[in-house]
Order: sequence, then C-alpha cells, then structure tokens
Amino acid sequence: MKKILIVDDQSLNQTILEAYINQYCEQHNETMQIKTANNGIEALVLCQDEKFDLIFMDILMPHMNGIEATKNISQIQPDTIIVIVSTQGDEENQIQALRNGAKDYFIKPIQPDVFKHRLDLYLNIMSSTRDPGSTKRSINPFTSMVFCFKTTYLIENEEDLAQLWESLLGTIKDNVRTNFLSDLIRFMYQLGHAMLSKRVQPQIIMEENENAYFFSIPNTNIIPTVKIIKLIENTLENAIYKHELNLLSFQVNKEVVNTITSPSQQTISLVQEAPQKPVVVTYKKETESLQRFDFMESEDLTSLELKLNELATQFMWMGSNELNGDDVDHIVSAFERTSSILMMYHETQTLGVAIYDLTSIIQRDEKVFISMASQMSPLCKSFNNDLIIWFKSVFYEGAPSVNYMDASIISNIQMVQSFLSPAEDVSLDDDDGFEFF
Repeated sequence: MKKILIVDDQSLNQTILEAYINQYCEQHNETMQIKTANNGIEALVLCQDEKFDLIFMDILMPHMNGIEATKNISQIQPDTIIVIVSTQGDEENQIQALRNGAKDYFIKPIQPDVFKHRLDLYLNIMSSTRDPGSTKRSINPFTSMVFCFKTTYLIENEEDLAQLWESLLGTIKDNVRTNFLSDLIRFMYQLGHAMLSKRVQPQIIMEENENAYFFSIPNTNIIPTVKIIKLIENTLENAIYKHELNLLSFQVNKEVVNTITSPSQQTISLVQEAPQKPVVVTYKKETESLQRFDFMESEDLTSLELKLNELATQFMWMGSNELNGDDVDHIVSAFERTSSILMMYHETQTLGVAIYDLTSIIQRDEKVFISMASQMSPLCKSFNNDLIIWFKSVFYEGAPSVNYMDASIISNIQMVQSFLSPAEDVSLDDDDGFEFF
C-alpha cells in the first residue's frame, strides 16, 4: 500500500488534495494511506517515524517552510518523491525546492485532471524504480554483468553539463569513442531540458563492465517516443541504444589502443574534443572594462532565465518535428513573459519591444509560422542563443555594457520576421541607431 503525506498549513488545501487522491483510487481500484501535516516540522517528525512514498509539500508555512522541510526529508528518505505545491509567480522558490530534493511541482489552484494524470505518472515511477521482484543488478537492458558501483547525475543547467563532462573525463580511463561520447553528453543535456520542461527531474545513471560503459535515463515516457528517436537520429551517429517503456539506455564500447600515449597526451586529446560554447561576440578585455549589472529584481531575473531555457527546449524540437497550435502557444507564452520582463526596465526596453513585436507577428501569422518552422529553426536557435549569452554576460560573467549585443539580437529578430511578413512590412531602417550586419 502506497503511503502519501500532504503538508499544508491550510486545511482546505489538505482536503482538496485528499479528495483528488481518493477519486483516483476509486477510478483505478487502488488503496492508499493518506496522512497530513500542518507545517514542515510536523512533516519531518512523521518522516522520522515512518516511510512515505509520495509527499505533496506546500512552500509558505509557519515554523518550517516547504523548502527547508524538503531538504531535511530528502536526506533521511532519498527515495521519496516530494512534489511542491506552489503559487503562480513563485518561480524562485520552485527552483530552490527542486535543487533541495523536490522532483516536481504544481501551481495552485490545481486542476483535478492534471493532478490525477501526474499522480498516475508518480506511481509508475515508483513501480519502475522499486520493483522488489527484480533481481537484476544493472539498470541498463543490455547486460546484467556490470561492476557493483553506479553513478547518478542530475542535470539542471549548463553548469551541470560542464561538471558531467569533467566527471566523465576523470572517470573514464579507457580509450572510448570520444567524439561520440561528446555528442552523447550533448544529447543527454538536450533531453534533460525537455524533461525539466515537463516538471520531471532528469537523471543519468552510468554503469560499467570490462567491455563498455552504459548510460541510462529513466522516466522518458513523459516525452513522445517519436521525438526521442528523431533527436537521436539528428544528434548521434551509429548509436547503440534501447528504448523500453520509460527507460532509454546507451552502450558505449571501450576500444583497444594500438599505440601507446602518455597520460598527458591522452588528457589533451580529450579536452580538445570537449563541447565548446559558441562565441557570438568578441571583445578585447584590455581595452574594455567588464562589469556585472544588478538592476533587475531577483524574481524577474529567475523568471527570465527560466523562460530563455524554456525557449531553448522549444526551438530544439522545432527543426525536426512538426509544430502544432499548442507548441506555438508555449513559444508565444514564453516570448510574452520574456518581453514583459525586459520592458519593465529602462536598460532593456529596446530588446523587450523587439521581442514583443516578434510575438505579435507570430500570433498574427501562426499558420505561416507552423508551415515554415523547419526553415526558421536555425534563426530562432541563433536568436535565443544570443539572448542566453547576453543574459549570462550581463548578469553573471561581465559585459562591456547592457546593450552590447542589441544589434545582433535585433538583427536576428528581424530575419525571423522577414519569413513571416512581406518585405514591405518589415522595416530595415536603423530607427534605433544600431548598425546592423
């Protein structure tokens, strides 16, 4: 019998969630034990005495909030699925909760159909990861003969991708298909972004035996199989993989080296083939002083980062998959939020207005946007990539000015607009004083 804990300081919210769970149980002939707690401390005390399979956790509560409770409970019950129940516009707390062990989150008010669908997903995850009848030592479906240790990576952002690469360089001592390994890491990163957009924490489990390394990604059933296969075909050549139920696994064979090289030579070779970040704008550090800017409120900064990552995921699928109305709605929604944040601040109003104009054109010519998605995909990716580089430089790494990439970004926006509108509708005049290239 599955045990569920509902943590919320509002009794009405407890009652609603409990009612949804009971309705699900009646529809699926399930039996679950449900308990409630009024704050994080009560939840922590309960978790010290008994094991829960699933916890629905509010964030804003007296005595101990949901983020702190999630962190503490994750340490004593690492296998428990903790789902945050949060209010709209609370992105920063949502991110903090995910970083402290939560696996998913809901936005209040919760829709019953969405809740029951996600509850079904959580139960499937529990069944696939905690099957007591399984005696197979390995996670991957290729072989049960693996070394006793396994390594699990959690991927949330580009920093995690860099850490994964460095970790693999330190872990993998044999000569493997290094170029393929680089492409595989990029693939896993892209798939991880797609899973995060579905509010599921991506995991990469690495196993090893004498002949090969194995990389497995669970819970892939939230992404349509056809999209995963297309992404593999577009990203990886001669990949050895299996996609069964909710698990995607890759086999990377170890290869025998005919020539002997020194460890330093091997390291240099691997580092040279590591993923390189694209360079769009260059400048001389000795002639231009760099600075980080802090004019934007922290909640807007967090929300902007989320929307740029969301757009990156949407454009990732855009080139190899047919768009539909829902896909366009997601893109438009992310654009609208991005432009509204940028237009709130004098320093970024120019970019905000340009993105707002692009959003209006996409909404007006949705059918054209859908029909020309594959042709516009490279432009959209380039435009969004410029935005991400601008964001990191201005707010985290240092930039010569807030507007140092405006010309490049707006130029890409106008190129996207030119696909959607007749030439006379797209002004190429330098009204804003920028020099376009």
